Amino acid sequence: MTLHTAANPVSSSAGYTAITRKASLSFVYVVAALFITAGLALVYLCLALDEHQVSHSETDAARAMESRQDKIGTALADYAFWYDAYKYMHDAIDTAWAYEGDNIGPSLFSTYGLDGVFVLGPDATTRYGVINGALGDTPATDWITGDIPALLQEARDKSADDAIAYAYFSVAGVPAVMSAAVMRPDNSFDDFTALSYLVYVDVLTEAKLKVIDQAFDLDNLKATLGNLPDASSPKLTLQAKVGAPVTLQWNSEDLGLSLLKTYLPLLFLVGVLVAVLVCWLRKRVLHATHMIDAAQQALQISEQRFKNISEASSDWIWETDSEQNLTYLSDRFCQLTGLPREQWLGRPLFELLAYDTRLLAVSAELGASNARRPIPCEMNAANDSLRYCQLSARAVRSGAQLLGFQGTVCDITEEIEAKARIEHISQHDALTGLANRHRLNHFINSRLSEGLNADRPVYLLALDLDRFKPINDAFGHAAGDLVLREIANALNSCTRSTDLVARLGGDEFVVVATDCKSPEQAEGLCQRLIDRINQPITIAGNEVSVGTSIGVVCAPFDGITGEDLLRYADIALYEAKSSGRNMFRFYEPAMNERIMERRQLEIDMRHALRRREFRLDFQPRYEAAGQHLVGAEALVRWHHPTKGLLPPDSFIQLAEETGLIIELSDWVMQEACMNALTWGDTMMVSVNLSSVEFQRNDLVERVAAALKITGLSPERLELEITESVMLEDAAAALITMNQLKALGVRLSMDDFGTGYSSLSYLRTYPFDGIKIDRSFISGLDHSQSSEAIVHAIVSMGHALSLTVTAEGIETVTQLGKLTELACDQAQGFYLGRPIASEPFKRVVSEHQAQATHRATAGR
Repeated sequence: MTLHTAANPVSSSAGYTAITRKASLSFVYVVAALFITAGLALVYLCLALDEHQVSHSETDAARAMESRQDKIGTALADYAFWYDAYKYMHDAIDTAWAYEGDNIGPSLFSTYGLDGVFVLGPDATTRYGVINGALGDTPATDWITGDIPALLQEARDKSADDAIAYAYFSVAGVPAVMSAAVMRPDNSFDDFTALSYLVYVDVLTEAKLKVIDQAFDLDNLKATLGNLPDASSPKLTLQAKVGAPVTLQWNSEDLGLSLLKTYLPLLFLVGVLVAVLVCWLRKRVLHATHMIDAAQQALQISEQRFKNISEASSDWIWETDSEQNLTYLSDRFCQLTGLPREQWLGRPLFELLAYDTRLLAVSAELGASNARRPIPCEMNAANDSLRYCQLSARAVRSGAQLLGFQGTVCDITEEIEAKARIEHISQHDALTGLANRHRLNHFINSRLSEGLNADRPVYLLALDLDRFKPINDAFGHAAGDLVLREIANALNSCTRSTDLVARLGGDEFVVVATDCKSPEQAEGLCQRLIDRINQPITIAGNEVSVGTSIGVVCAPFDGITGEDLLRYADIALYEAKSSGRNMFRFYEPAMNERIMERRQLEIDMRHALRRREFRLDFQPRYEAAGQHLVGAEALVRWHHPTKGLLPPDSFIQLAEETGLIIELSDWVMQEACMNALTWGDTMMVSVNLSSVEFQRNDLVERVAAALKITGLSPERLELEITESVMLEDAAAALITMNQLKALGVRLSMDDFGTGYSSLSYLRTYPFDGIKIDRSFISGLDHSQSSEAIVHAIVSMGHALSLTVTAEGIETVTQLGKLTELACDQAQGFYLGRPIASEPFKRVVSEHQAQATHRATAGR
C-alpha cells in the first residue's frame, strides 16, 4: 500500500553497483593477504617453536643441575654444621662413629650418589675418605684434579653466612662437582684456622647424566670439561668461582621444522580452493547488487504525513502495512525511545513491541467505538532499558482491502515502576533484594496451607555467617554491605526458582527449599551453600572470606507452623556453631534440652565468678636434660556445686561465646601471678589466652594491670597463644603481640605443628618459645617419623633462638628421646600431674631444697 506522498530519488543503481564492485575486490585482496600472512606466521611460529624448544631444554638442563647441587648442598650443610660431626671428627677421626655408624659413610653414596666424601684438615690434607661408598686412604688431592685450597678458602668465606662452596673439577678426566663446607660446632664460631672441612664429590658419570636425560628429556646428554664456545646449541656452560668450566650438550628434536614440512603444502592447497570460492561469490554478489539497486530505486520516496500533528503529541505515531511491518515512525519515536528510526522501518511492529498480534487485529476492527481498549505491551528502548507501554491502533482500508494499520504508543513505565517499587519494598530487603521477614512468613504459611507429607516436604535452612564481624571492623560497614550482597548472590545461585531466599537482618539468612525430597538432597544443598559462601570475596584489592553455619528443619515432621519451624531452625543453627562452625545440623528434639542446659550453665558460670568457685591447678615444667623445675602452667578448674570439678573444655567455649572469658581470664592471670610470687624469684608461670581476647582492644592493658596489681616481674609471665589468633586477624594480632612484648612478658605458640602455617608465624611474630603438640610426643615410643618430626621442630626452634617445650610426656622413653634430641623443657603426667596451689608450693620447696643440697655436696 502507499500511505505517504512521493519524494525525490536520491541515488541511482549505477552508484550501488560501483560501490559493491570495489568492496568485493577489496575483499579478494583481504583474503589473499590473510593467506599470505597465515603462511608467514606458520613459518615464523615453527622456527620460533624450535628456538623455544632449545631455550626450554637449556632451562631444564640448568634446573636439573641446580636441583642436584641444591640437594647435595643441603645434605652437606646439614652434616658440616652438625654438632655431632664436629664432636667426632674435629680432634680425632672417630671412624666407628663416621663410617661404621653410617653417620658420614656409605649411605651418602647410596642415597645421594656421592662418589667421594672427604674430611680435609686446615692444610687440605686428607683426614678421612670414602670413595664409591668404601672407606679408603687415597688422598683427595691424588683422586681429584683441581685447586682444592682455593675451594677451601671460599668455604671459609661463606661459612659466616651458613653457606657452602662448590667448584667444577675432574676425576680421572671426568667432570665432577666438588662441594665443601667448614665443620663447625655452631654458627657463632668464627675461628677457622684449626677447623676441618667436609667435602662431597659428585662425578658426572654417564649413568648419572642418563638419569638426568630421562628425567628432563635431554637426549644424549654429555658433559665435557672446559668451555666450548663454538659448540652448537643446545648447550649449557657451568662455571663456578673456583675450578674449570663444564659444558653440557644434548640433541634437539626440531619439531617446528617437521610441522612446517607437513602443513605448509596443505595451507597452499586450501588457499587455491578459497580463491576459486571467492571469485564465484563475487560474481553472485555483483548480480544481487543489480537487483537491489532496482528495488531501491522503487522504494526511495519521500513521505510527509501528519507531521505537525504527530510532533505536537506526547505519544509517538506509527504505521504498518497489512502484515504489520513498520512503514512510518514519527520524530517523537526517536526522542522518547532513543532508538534510530531507520533501524526499525520495514521490520514487524511485534519485534519492536511485545504484544499479542491477534489483539491488534481485533482492536483495529472495532474502529473508533467505545469498546476499543489500549493493548498493554513492552519494548526495549536505548541501552536495553525495558519500557511499559499502551498500544492504540486502527485499520486503514481501501474499500474492503486492508492496507495496513495506524496508531499511537503511550509510555506508562514510570507509573508501572512506581507500583512495582512499592510492592517490592514491602516484600524485600532493601540492601540485598532478598525476601524480607514478611514475605518469608507469607511464603511459609502458603506452602504449609497446601498440605505437606513425606512425599512433599519443605526444608527450612537458617544460615548465620561466620567471621563477618571482623570484616565490618576492619573495612567498615560499606564493605560489610558489599559482602552481604555477594552472599545474597551466592545463595540465589545455589537455589532453584521455586525456592525462597530471605534475609532476616544482620548476617542472618533463611532458605526455604521446596524441591528437596529427602534428607540426602537437603544435605547436598547445605554443602553447596557452604562451599559457595566459602569462596573469597575481593574488597578494595583485599581478599576476605566468610563461612556459614546452617540449621535445618523439615516440615511437616519437625513442625507445622512457621513460628515453630523458624525457632527449631535457630536451635539447630546454634548446634552447628557449637560444633565448630562452617557446618550444618538437622534439628533434633534433644537439642532443646541442650539449649536449656547451656542457658543454665551460663547462669551458673556468672554466679561462679561472683562466688569464687574457680580454682587453679599447676602442672610443673622441667628442663628436659636435668629435670630442674623451671615453672608451671596454670590450668583453670570449676568446682561446680552440683556437677563437681569440671575441666576447662566443659565451660571455656561457653565463656568465649557469652563474653565471660574476659572476666575469667583476668582472674586466672592475677591468681597465677600471685601464686608465682610464692615460688621464688626465677620460676615462671604460663597462662593460656583465648583467641576471643585478641578481638578486643584492651588485652595489653589487662595484662599490664595484672602485673601491676601482683607485682610479678614481666619476664616470669608466659602467655600461650594458639594459631587461631593469627588466622582470624593476622595484622591486628601482630600489633597486639608486639605491644605485649614491650611489657616484657614471654610469648609462646601452643600446640605447635598442628596448624598449616605455623612456620611462617614463627618468622613474623615475636615468639619466645614453642610447645610441641602432644600428638607428636605420644608417638616417640614406637614411631621413627614422630621422632624425625620432633627433631626437626627442635632444630628449627633452636635455629630461631626459641625455647622448645614438649608437653604430654607420659613415659620415661619419651623423656629420654626428648633429652637426646636436645629439647629444652618438658611437662606431662610422667613428670607431674596438675595439682592445686598448696601442693605445688610443697613441690617447689622440695625442689629448691634438693637444689641447695646438690650445690652444697658439689662444694
